[in-house]
Amino acid sequence: MKRGKPYKSLYLPALIIVATVLTLLIVIAVSTYRNISRDRERAEDLLVREGLVIIRAIEAGARANLAASGPDLSLLEKIVREVSREPSITAILLFDGRGNIDVSAPRGIAEKVGDASSLGLLIREKGIVTRYHQVSGGGRTLEVIKPFRPLAYKNPLALLREGEEKVEPREEPLHGWAKDKWIAVRLRLGTFDLAREQDIHHALLMGAILVILGGGALYFIFIVQNYYLVDRTLARMRTYTENVMESMADALISIDNEKRIVTSNRRAAEILGVAENEIKSKRIDEILGRDVEAVFGGEIPKGIIRDREIVIPHPSEKGIPLSLSAAPLKDETGREMGSVLLLRDLREIRDLQEKVRRSERLASLGRLAAGVAHEVRNPLSSIRGFAQFFMQRFKGREKEEEYASVMVKEVDRLNRVITELLDFARPKAPHREPHSLEEILEHTLGVLEPELAKKKAEVEKQYERELPPVRVDRDQLSQAFLNLLINSLEAMGEGGRIRVGIRREDQDSLKVSIGDTGKGIPRGDLEKVFEPFFSTKRKGTGLGLAIVHQIVEGHGGDIQVESLEEEGTVFQIILPIGRTNGPEAA
Repeated sequence: MKRGKPYKSLYLPALIIVATVLTLLIVIAVSTYRNISRDRERAEDLLVREGLVIIRAIEAGARANLAASGPDLSLLEKIVREVSREPSITAILLFDGRGNIDVSAPRGIAEKVGDASSLGLLIREKGIVTRYHQVSGGGRTLEVIKPFRPLAYKNPLALLREGEEKVEPREEPLHGWAKDKWIAVRLRLGTFDLAREQDIHHALLMGAILVILGGGALYFIFIVQNYYLVDRTLARMRTYTENVMESMADALISIDNEKRIVTSNRRAAEILGVAENEIKSKRIDEILGRDVEAVFGGEIPKGIIRDREIVIPHPSEKGIPLSLSAAPLKDETGREMGSVLLLRDLREIRDLQEKVRRSERLASLGRLAAGVAHEVRNPLSSIRGFAQFFMQRFKGREKEEEYASVMVKEVDRLNRVITELLDFARPKAPHREPHSLEEILEHTLGVLEPELAKKKAEVEKQYERELPPVRVDRDQLSQAFLNLLINSLEAMGEGGRIRVGIRREDQDSLKVSIGDTGKGIPRGDLEKVFEPFFSTKRKGTGLGLAIVHQIVEGHGGDIQVESLEEEGTVFQIILPIGRTNGPEAA
């Protein structure tokens, strides 16, 4: 599994969430800043208006109570003090251009305004000056400063609008006293500061909520992604394990502590000859028979069992030999959950062992036959010569001549047996050339045509079309086909039927089948038919099928026999196709 892809799929949604949270945080910060700025502008505008209203009220009170001869500062201070009782007002100052305070509320708030000269310049330029002022208690105030004019104006708020022509007073009483006087009103900013703090707290709260939600979403994505990765890894491991189990050449079965089958692979069903769905939940002794109880000793094995041979029942065979290995199955805590059984089919191994034993036995018989044949053939030649001499000597004497003739015939028959023994003991290496099996089989049937006609035997042919040529020794293969066809003729009475066929077994081999409707071979003799000197015929030498077997093995093929008594016998020869680019000596 590549490491880049899962992490790529993990980081993409995480990066999207991080980008979204950062974007929303920026939006909240910008929105909060703009709200605070807008609220500050509105608060300043409201406070300035409120300050102007307060100043106009003081001016109006001063105008109504001032005498023509000059100001009454005690009365003016009383008006200022009464107005300063408003909760939003922290202080009111009336001072001249040199910073000397004439009236203040509360009294004694300051001895002198230090920056009066610079304020004078700003007031002459703008008409109204606003500035923030830090009080000793830690709060802030907005100070509105303008010239003190206890006179009448056409528009009291004209000074707020920049560019509008300033209004000259309509009347001139006390003008000389008031023309260098300025008034300052300090208004509390607590409500504005509280709103600003609330906005900041709200923004921080929303940011914290976004961070928490983003972190929760990231955590959820990581959890889901990890779960997905674990689930996909487990699915792949499960698929891989199942594929490994299904691809095994041996049967694999797991059982629980009650010896019931939990899992099995395809090979187990094939070996046991049952459907896969019929194996699960059954007890192991129901499937494998009593031999498995002898191996387990009535209990689940606590240790490892290796290569114990058992034979299980099978409906189509006398029994299937198996090699059984077992090991305990444990969970993550070490507690035993059951066992794992590995079953290996020993039928092919037994067949190979049987072939090896047969080859060794045939080799020993061949060496013995060759020695016997060599020792017997020379005396037979002498006996035959004397028998011919006596035939000539007793010519005209019927009885003696008949005895001599019988001696010659028996010597010739014994000589044929010895020749077959020598052929069997010293087989010739096949000289392989590309040949059509159909042509060889047709030639052999042509040789036996008189015998077939004599027994009125019917020949049924089944040849697959477009079969490739096979590298074989034509003479040896003709002899093998001839021996099989002669056996079929001798096994049938008149009017029997011989079935011959050739078809492709797989990509690398062809199968030749020769069958008859004769009396068949007894079941107990099927394993012996290819052994030398074994014959069910009264006059047979028992070497015909042994030679056929030898020829087929010399070509790298295999021969099998199937027979049912009173129904017939079928011989099947499987021959490799081999290369077809020139002669080859085996």
